[in-house]
Amino acid sequence: MQKTVENVYWKKKSKVQKIYPYLADDISTDVLIIGGGIAGALTTYYLAKEGVKVTVVERNIIGYGATSTANAILEYQSDMDMYKLEKIIGQKQARRVFKLCLDAIDMIEDIDNEFEKPTGFKRQDSIYFTNKFMQKSNMSKEFLVRKNAGFDTSLLDSHAVLNISSGILTKNASAVINPYMFTQALFEYLSKMKNVKIYENTEIKEIKTMFDSVECITSNGFKITSNSLIFTTGVETLKYINNPNIDLYKTFTIVSKPLIEKEYMKDSTINFTARDSIDPCHYIRFDNNGRIIFGGENTKLTEKFMDNKYFYNVSNDKYKKLNTSMNKLFSNIENIPIEFAFNSTYASTKDGLPYVDEIPNMPNCFCNLGLGSNGIIYSAIGAGMLKNAINGLYTKDMNIFRINR
Repeated sequence: MQKTVENVYWKKKSKVQKIYPYLADDISTDVLIIGGGIAGALTTYYLAKEGVKVTVVERNIIGYGATSTANAILEYQSDMDMYKLEKIIGQKQARRVFKLCLDAIDMIEDIDNEFEKPTGFKRQDSIYFTNKFMQKSNMSKEFLVRKNAGFDTSLLDSHAVLNISSGILTKNASAVINPYMFTQALFEYLSKMKNVKIYENTEIKEIKTMFDSVECITSNGFKITSNSLIFTTGVETLKYINNPNIDLYKTFTIVSKPLIEKEYMKDSTINFTARDSIDPCHYIRFDNNGRIIFGGENTKLTEKFMDNKYFYNVSNDKYKKLNTSMNKLFSNIENIPIEFAFNSTYASTKDGLPYVDEIPNMPNCFCNLGLGSNGIIYSAIGAGMLKNAINGLYTKDMNIFRINR
């Protein structure tokens, strides 16, 4: 396979659709959102629909950061098995997390239906599986927990496409999108609203919080005054959150060449997304032209990764491992040809859940951090919650995702 760390599929597939100005004046707004990725777009959407005056600033090009390297699998499940999550946060709240995730897929589908052009959204079944015989009992246990929680699940002992020993299939419990195209489309949609202003190539260098407002200074010295501020920039926001329960990881993705000519790669056969139960886990989805998008091999980020040679060697080792695992999993296809390979950085909490909260010691500053592998779904959940939270209306569900939990 080709050795590369910067051949990003979504950027190749989708071009920049709209260019936004950079901020060149002092302004005031109701809510300032820092981050022009998919989390920022979703957060802006829910606030703008409430009539709130929203300003978005992105230090790069809209959608060009972590969004462009996301696996873009929208799952109803957490990074942690439900039966394990129950032991940490309780049965009721664990079930609620999975239900919120399922509802968030509906939310994103409703938003996508408002666009004139398709963004690659497709509703699918979810498969959680193992190909290790010794893990079958754990899979059966997880199946019963999800079944008793009311989800439409069935237990698998084989599959037409995947080489598995056991799995859980949940109907219509996942979806896929082109994350870069979706983000571009959503911001273009929002830019037509009178109460939304969007600026790219605009970086915030200084934040000053006050009793009833927040002042931000850009790298060019312009001031933005807002009633509230919401961070949606993921890893970059962590410097404001003093919490030891967060780890940084590198995750890796390979994308095959189009395989649409294969009979077992038709839409009727690949109408699912999948992830396995091993650690580090693997994620599988398909694009609309029959490409296999295979990701995972997550590795904790250390200072060694700052060395370019070390990082290059690690990355290519991970891509080779992904390629080997993928060929074993898709036993009907020999020597799957790879065209794209890329990596990204993400943050994850010990329980695999996001942070949706007001940041301690920063009044009027909130965060919508879709941490973990299910970040897009968590961002959608957080966006729905924060439209009320900025006005002091906290829901019970927000307690699940608070920073100091």
